[in-house]
Amino acid sequence: MKFIGGFFQFARRVIDAAKNGGLSDKDVKKLDNLLLRTGKRNAIVAKGILTSLSASGASDTDVKRFGEILQLAENRIQEDKEPFSTADKNELTSIFKRAYMSAKTARWFSAQVDELLAEEINEFISGSRRVDVGIPAKKTVKFEKEEEKDQTQKKVKT
Repeated sequence: MKFIGGFFQFARRVIDAAKNGGLSDKDVKKLDNLLLRTGKRNAIVAKGILTSLSASGASDTDVKRFGEILQLAENRIQEDKEPFSTADKNELTSIFKRAYMSAKTARWFSAQVDELLAEEINEFISGSRRVDVGIPAKKTVKFEKEEEKDQTQKKVKT
């Protein structure tokens, strides 16, 4: 398989160098930056998904099952298969739905997950990775009615 484009040429050099035992300094720097950005992206997505599940009141059972599905996805990826079976995708959708997250988010997530992201989320779930942002125990956001907000603003003005 021949890759086309700068990124794919870089990827091919990295894979070939890894097989042969060395990378150039220039490629090491690119790889370091790429992996650092990927790590940050995965941490943000992991925190966002788990915070959304927790804030919307997802049960501990749902979070545990979510972790199990991700573990299965990691195993399937290592076997060069699609991360999620149809049943897993349906179960993810229902977990997200119970957590008041959209089906579109579930579809996006199932299309974006890779081994590193699944591992990152499982580290947060298992507690082996420290979460810098606090995860609320239950939904804490309250929405005011427009009328109440308008009355409050009128009182402040007078």
